[in-house]
Amino acid sequence: MEEALNPGVLFLLFGIPVTKTVVSTWIVMAFLVGASFISTRKLDFVPKRFLQNVVELFVEAIMYLIEDMSPGNGKKFLPLVGTLALFIGTANLAGLVPGLSSPTSDFNTTLALALVVFFSVPYYGIKTRGAKNYFKDYITPSPIMAPFHIISEVTRTFSLALRLFGNIMGEEIVIAILFLLSPILVPVPMMLFSIFTGIVQAYIFTILTAVYLSSAVSAEG
Repeated sequence: MEEALNPGVLFLLFGIPVTKTVVSTWIVMAFLVGASFISTRKLDFVPKRFLQNVVELFVEAIMYLIEDMSPGNGKKFLPLVGTLALFIGTANLAGLVPGLSSPTSDFNTTLALALVVFFSVPYYGIKTRGAKNYFKDYITPSPIMAPFHIISEVTRTFSLALRLFGNIMGEEIVIAILFLLSPILVPVPMMLFSIFTGIVQAYIFTILTAVYLSSAVSAEG
């Protein structure tokens, strides 16, 4: 737990400490950039390549998810929601690669991701409805409700971060303990469990992000 909250420093870069989490995050980002470049080269109007089919299936799934919650805002939210889904899903599974750790098992990473959502909500709300209409929700039905609205947004941000961090960190601890107890029988089923958990947690974070963004741009708030 202490390592997750304060990961060890691997080396210094221009005097800045670089932790194992940062290195794993760089590797995840490099993988996503490379995979995106390869899968989007020479796109066909009618998909023929497996990678193009996978990319289009993913984009359509995110679009449908957003449109179900906020009709008409699929294209608007797609870059943010899709990027979060891709990064979190890949980061959750990074721990399966020997020598890497899941960046999302570090609370610093999950908090940073939650803060992205925290600042994106008022950005899209103000951009869509205007500052006056957006902040009007904070004093509806009474100005006394404003502090409660603010507390609600802050607590749900920490909830997003803690939920993702707790599940991924807990999963890694359980796998490590079971691996010590039974190093021969445990790896394969626990790897499958880890893949399932990683995908589910990425989905939960993604769908909650879509819910928060939808509430920000809706007239009901």
